[in-house]
Amino acid sequence: MSSKTGKKKSGCFRWVKRLGGFIFLLYLIGLGSLYFLQDDLIFHPDRLPENHSFRTGTEVELEVDKGIFINCLLMPESGAEGVILYLHGNRGSNRRCLRQAQSLAGNSLDIFMPDYRGYGKSDGAMYGEKQAFADMQIVYDYLLKDYREENITIVGYSLGSAMASHLAAENNPGKLVLVAPFYSILDLKNMRIPIVPSFLAKYPFRNYRALESVRCPVQIYHGTNDELIPFSSALRLQEINPDGIEVIPLKGEGHRGAIFDHALRRGFSQFVRK
Repeated sequence: MSSKTGKKKSGCFRWVKRLGGFIFLLYLIGLGSLYFLQDDLIFHPDRLPENHSFRTGTEVELEVDKGIFINCLLMPESGAEGVILYLHGNRGSNRRCLRQAQSLAGNSLDIFMPDYRGYGKSDGAMYGEKQAFADMQIVYDYLLKDYREENITIVGYSLGSAMASHLAAENNPGKLVLVAPFYSILDLKNMRIPIVPSFLAKYPFRNYRALESVRCPVQIYHGTNDELIPFSSALRLQEINPDGIEVIPLKGEGHRGAIFDHALRRGFSQFVRK
Protein backbone atom coordinates (compact mmCIF):
# COMPACT_ATOMS: atom_id res chain seq x y z
CA MET A 1 0.00 0.00 0.00
CA SER A 2 1.44 3.40 -1.00
CA SER A 3 1.84 6.12 1.58
CA LYS A 4 -0.55 8.27 -0.45
CA THR A 5 -3.31 5.63 -0.23
CA GLY A 6 -2.73 5.23 3.52
CA LYS A 7 -3.06 8.96 4.06
CA LYS A 8 -6.35 9.01 2.13
CA LYS A 9 -7.80 6.20 4.28
CA SER A 10 -6.60 7.86 7.47
CA GLY A 11 -8.13 11.16 6.45
CA CYS A 12 -11.42 9.47 5.54
CA PHE A 13 -11.51 7.70 8.91
CA ARG A 14 -10.95 10.99 10.74
CA TRP A 15 -13.75 12.58 8.72
CA VAL A 16 -16.15 9.74 9.62
CA LYS A 17 -15.24 10.05 13.31
CA ARG A 18 -15.87 13.78 13.25
CA LEU A 19 -19.19 13.31 11.51
CA GLY A 20 -20.20 10.60 14.02
CA GLY A 21 -19.21 12.84 16.92
CA PHE A 22 -21.19 15.73 15.45
CA ILE A 23 -24.30 13.54 14.99
CA PHE A 24 -23.95 12.22 18.55
CA LEU A 25 -23.67 15.79 19.86
CA LEU A 26 -26.85 16.74 18.01
CA TYR A 27 -28.54 13.65 19.51
CA LEU A 28 -27.54 14.71 23.04
CA ILE A 29 -28.75 18.26 22.41
CA GLY A 30 -32.04 16.86 21.12
CA LEU A 31 -32.44 14.66 24.20
CA GLY A 32 -31.77 17.61 26.49
CA SER A 33 -34.35 19.70 24.65
CA LEU A 34 -36.94 16.92 24.87
CA TYR A 35 -36.34 16.54 28.61
CA PHE A 36 -37.01 20.20 29.29
CA LEU A 37 -39.83 20.48 26.75
CA GLN A 38 -41.74 17.34 27.71
CA ASP A 39 -44.10 19.26 30.00
CA ASP A 40 -45.15 21.38 27.01
CA LEU A 41 -45.44 18.30 24.82
CA ILE A 42 -47.71 16.44 27.27
CA PHE A 43 -49.78 19.20 28.87
CA HIS A 44 -51.84 21.72 26.90
CA PRO A 45 -53.74 23.79 29.47
CA ASP A 46 -56.06 26.72 28.95
CA ARG A 47 -55.81 29.37 31.63
CA LEU A 48 -59.00 31.05 32.85
CA PRO A 49 -59.34 34.45 34.55
CA GLU A 50 -60.18 34.41 38.24
CA ASN A 51 -63.55 36.01 37.52
CA HIS A 52 -64.58 33.26 35.09
CA SER A 53 -67.97 31.77 35.96
CA PHE A 54 -68.89 28.21 34.99
CA ARG A 55 -72.60 29.06 35.42
CA THR A 56 -73.19 25.66 36.93
CA GLY A 57 -72.15 23.82 40.06
CA THR A 58 -70.07 25.08 42.94
CA GLU A 59 -66.39 25.93 42.78
CA VAL A 60 -64.07 24.41 45.39
CA GLU A 61 -60.48 25.55 45.98
CA LEU A 62 -58.16 22.87 47.40
CA GLU A 63 -54.68 23.65 48.68
CA VAL A 64 -52.28 21.04 47.27
CA ASP A 65 -49.06 22.76 48.32
CA LYS A 66 -48.19 25.80 50.38
CA GLY A 67 -49.98 28.66 48.67
CA ILE A 68 -50.90 26.51 45.65
CA PHE A 69 -54.61 25.92 45.11
CA ILE A 70 -56.33 23.90 42.42
CA ASN A 71 -59.79 24.83 41.22
CA CYS A 72 -62.49 22.13 41.27
CA LEU A 73 -66.12 22.08 40.25
CA LEU A 74 -68.84 20.18 42.14
CA MET A 75 -72.06 19.46 40.27
CA PRO A 76 -74.60 17.93 42.67
CA GLU A 77 -77.54 15.73 41.76
CA SER A 78 -80.69 15.57 43.84
CA GLY A 79 -80.69 12.65 46.26
CA ALA A 80 -77.19 11.50 45.33
CA GLU A 81 -75.30 9.41 47.86
CA GLY A 82 -72.25 8.85 45.73
CA VAL A 83 -69.94 10.86 43.49
CA ILE A 84 -68.12 10.62 40.17
CA LEU A 85 -64.56 11.90 40.39
CA TYR A 86 -63.95 12.96 36.78
CA LEU A 87 -60.32 13.40 35.68
CA HIS A 88 -60.07 14.99 32.25
CA GLY A 89 -57.42 14.76 29.54
CA ASN A 90 -54.38 16.87 28.75
CA ARG A 91 -56.10 19.67 26.84
CA GLY A 92 -58.06 22.68 27.95
CA SER A 93 -59.53 23.05 31.41
CA ASN A 94 -62.77 22.35 33.24
CA ARG A 95 -64.46 24.86 30.95
CA ARG A 96 -63.58 22.81 27.86
CA CYS A 97 -64.23 19.48 29.60
CA LEU A 98 -67.48 20.43 31.30
CA ARG A 99 -69.63 18.76 28.64
CA GLN A 100 -67.58 15.57 29.02
CA ALA A 101 -68.43 15.28 32.70
CA GLN A 102 -72.04 16.32 32.17
CA SER A 103 -72.47 13.45 29.71
CA LEU A 104 -72.18 11.14 32.75
CA ALA A 105 -74.93 12.93 34.68
CA GLY A 106 -78.31 11.42 35.45
CA ASN A 107 -77.08 8.47 37.50
CA SER A 108 -77.95 9.81 40.96
CA LEU A 109 -74.29 10.67 41.50
CA ASP A 110 -72.70 14.05 42.13
CA ILE A 111 -69.84 14.96 39.81
CA PHE A 112 -66.57 16.43 41.05
CA MET A 113 -64.04 17.81 38.55
CA PRO A 114 -60.57 18.97 39.60
CA ASP A 115 -58.40 20.99 37.24
CA TYR A 116 -54.70 20.13 37.27
CA ARG A 117 -52.02 22.63 38.23
CA GLY A 118 -51.75 25.35 35.60
CA TYR A 119 -55.14 24.47 34.10
CA GLY A 120 -58.15 26.79 34.24
CA LYS A 121 -58.12 28.75 37.48
CA SER A 122 -55.64 26.44 39.23
CA ASP A 123 -52.30 27.78 40.45
CA GLY A 124 -48.80 26.58 39.65
CA ALA A 125 -47.70 24.16 36.95
CA MET A 126 -47.20 20.42 36.58
CA TYR A 127 -43.63 19.33 37.25
CA GLY A 128 -43.58 15.57 37.84
CA GLU A 129 -45.50 12.34 38.19
CA LYS A 130 -45.34 12.23 41.99
CA GLN A 131 -46.71 15.77 42.20
CA ALA A 132 -49.60 14.93 39.85
CA PHE A 133 -50.52 11.86 41.87
CA ALA A 134 -50.18 13.67 45.22
CA ASP A 135 -52.51 16.47 44.08
CA MET A 136 -55.21 14.01 43.09
CA GLN A 137 -54.85 12.15 46.39
CA ILE A 138 -55.67 15.40 48.17
CA VAL A 139 -58.78 15.66 45.99
CA TYR A 140 -59.75 12.09 46.85
CA ASP A 141 -59.23 12.68 50.57
CA TYR A 142 -61.48 15.72 50.32
CA LEU A 143 -64.28 13.60 48.84
CA LEU A 144 -63.93 11.08 51.67
CA LYS A 145 -65.21 13.74 54.06
CA ASP A 146 -68.65 13.70 52.41
CA TYR A 147 -68.94 10.31 50.70
CA ARG A 148 -68.45 6.70 51.71
CA GLU A 149 -65.52 5.32 49.78
CA GLU A 150 -67.50 2.51 48.18
CA ASN A 151 -69.76 5.23 46.70
CA ILE A 152 -66.90 6.91 44.85
CA THR A 153 -66.60 6.11 41.13
CA ILE A 154 -63.38 7.32 39.52
CA VAL A 155 -63.51 8.14 35.81
CA GLY A 156 -60.32 8.99 33.92
CA TYR A 157 -60.25 10.07 30.28
CA SER A 158 -57.02 9.86 28.23
CA LEU A 159 -54.30 11.50 30.38
CA GLY A 160 -56.72 11.39 33.30
CA SER A 161 -56.59 7.59 33.15
CA ALA A 162 -53.13 7.75 34.75
CA MET A 163 -54.35 9.66 37.80
CA ALA A 164 -57.50 7.53 37.97
CA SER A 165 -55.63 4.22 37.88
CA HIS A 166 -53.15 5.39 40.50
CA LEU A 167 -55.90 6.57 42.85
CA ALA A 168 -57.79 3.29 42.50
CA ALA A 169 -54.59 1.35 43.24
CA GLU A 170 -53.77 3.39 46.34
CA ASN A 171 -57.33 3.54 47.70
CA ASN A 172 -60.55 1.51 47.69
CA PRO A 173 -63.13 3.25 45.51
CA GLY A 174 -66.32 1.50 44.49
CA LYS A 175 -65.59 1.47 40.75
CA LEU A 176 -63.03 2.60 38.18
CA VAL A 177 -63.80 3.63 34.60
CA LEU A 178 -61.08 4.42 32.07
CA VAL A 179 -61.85 6.05 28.74
CA ALA A 180 -59.25 5.85 25.95
CA PRO A 181 -56.41 4.91 28.36
CA PHE A 182 -52.80 4.27 27.36
CA TYR A 183 -50.75 1.31 28.54
CA SER A 184 -48.16 3.83 29.71
CA ILE A 185 -46.70 7.10 28.47
CA LEU A 186 -43.47 5.19 27.92
CA ASP A 187 -45.35 2.84 25.62
CA LEU A 188 -46.58 5.79 23.55
CA LYS A 189 -43.06 7.20 23.47
CA ASN A 190 -41.68 3.91 22.20
CA MET A 191 -44.27 3.90 19.40
CA ARG A 192 -43.32 7.37 18.18
CA ILE A 193 -39.75 8.17 19.22
CA PRO A 194 -38.09 4.91 20.35
CA ILE A 195 -34.58 6.40 20.19
CA VAL A 196 -35.33 8.51 23.28
CA PRO A 197 -34.28 6.69 26.49
CA SER A 198 -37.11 5.95 28.92
CA PHE A 199 -35.17 7.24 31.94
CA LEU A 200 -35.65 10.81 30.68
CA ALA A 201 -39.42 10.63 31.15
CA LYS A 202 -40.71 12.76 34.04
CA TYR A 203 -44.18 11.29 33.56
CA PRO A 204 -43.96 7.54 32.84
CA PHE A 205 -47.62 7.14 33.92
CA ARG A 206 -47.64 3.34 33.98
CA ASN A 207 -51.32 2.43 33.90
CA TYR A 208 -50.48 -1.25 33.59
CA ARG A 209 -48.59 -1.23 36.88
CA ALA A 210 -51.37 0.58 38.75
CA LEU A 211 -54.05 -1.80 37.49
CA GLU A 212 -52.13 -4.72 38.97
CA SER A 213 -53.10 -3.37 42.43
CA VAL A 214 -56.66 -2.23 41.74
CA ARG A 215 -59.23 -4.22 43.71
CA CYS A 216 -62.51 -2.69 42.51
CA PRO A 217 -64.43 -3.52 39.31
CA VAL A 218 -62.92 -1.83 36.25
CA GLN A 219 -64.45 -0.86 32.92
CA ILE A 220 -62.46 0.39 29.93
CA TYR A 221 -64.08 2.18 26.99
CA HIS A 222 -61.91 2.68 23.91
CA GLY A 223 -62.59 3.73 20.34
CA THR A 224 -61.62 1.14 17.75
CA ASN A 225 -60.45 3.96 15.44
CA ASP A 226 -58.51 5.89 18.08
CA GLU A 227 -55.80 7.74 16.17
CA LEU A 228 -53.88 8.89 19.25
CA ILE A 229 -53.89 5.90 21.63
CA PRO A 230 -54.44 2.58 19.83
CA PHE A 231 -57.33 0.33 20.83
CA SER A 232 -54.76 -2.41 21.47
CA SER A 233 -53.75 -0.49 24.61
CA ALA A 234 -57.11 -1.35 26.18
CA LEU A 235 -56.75 -5.03 25.31
CA ARG A 236 -53.26 -5.14 26.81
CA LEU A 237 -54.55 -3.55 30.02
CA GLN A 238 -57.33 -6.12 30.19
CA GLU A 239 -54.75 -8.92 30.12
CA ILE A 240 -53.54 -7.76 33.54
CA ASN A 241 -56.78 -8.99 35.15
CA PRO A 242 -59.18 -10.53 32.60
CA ASP A 243 -61.75 -11.36 35.30
CA GLY A 244 -61.76 -7.90 36.87
CA ILE A 245 -61.33 -5.63 33.83
CA GLU A 246 -64.04 -5.33 31.20
CA VAL A 247 -63.25 -3.72 27.84
CA ILE A 248 -66.12 -2.18 25.85
CA PRO A 249 -65.10 -1.33 22.26
CA LEU A 250 -66.57 1.89 20.89
CA LYS A 251 -66.92 0.84 17.27
CA GLY A 252 -65.65 3.33 14.72
CA GLU A 253 -64.95 5.93 17.42
CA GLY A 254 -61.83 8.06 17.56
CA HIS A 255 -60.01 9.53 20.54
CA ARG A 256 -61.86 12.81 21.05
CA GLY A 257 -65.33 11.38 20.52
CA ALA A 258 -64.96 8.43 22.89
CA ILE A 259 -66.16 10.26 26.00
CA PHE A 260 -69.38 11.32 24.22
CA ASP A 261 -70.19 7.94 22.69
CA HIS A 262 -73.75 6.72 23.39
CA ALA A 263 -72.48 3.21 24.12
CA LEU A 264 -70.34 4.65 26.91
CA ARG A 265 -73.31 6.47 28.45
CA ARG A 266 -75.47 3.36 28.40
CA GLY A 267 -72.74 1.05 29.68
CA PHE A 268 -71.67 3.50 32.38
CA SER A 269 -75.23 3.84 33.71
CA GLN A 270 -75.57 0.08 33.97
CA PHE A 271 -72.15 -0.24 35.57
CA VAL A 272 -72.67 2.28 38.37
CA ARG A 273 -76.13 0.93 39.22
CA LYS A 274 -74.95 -2.65 39.80
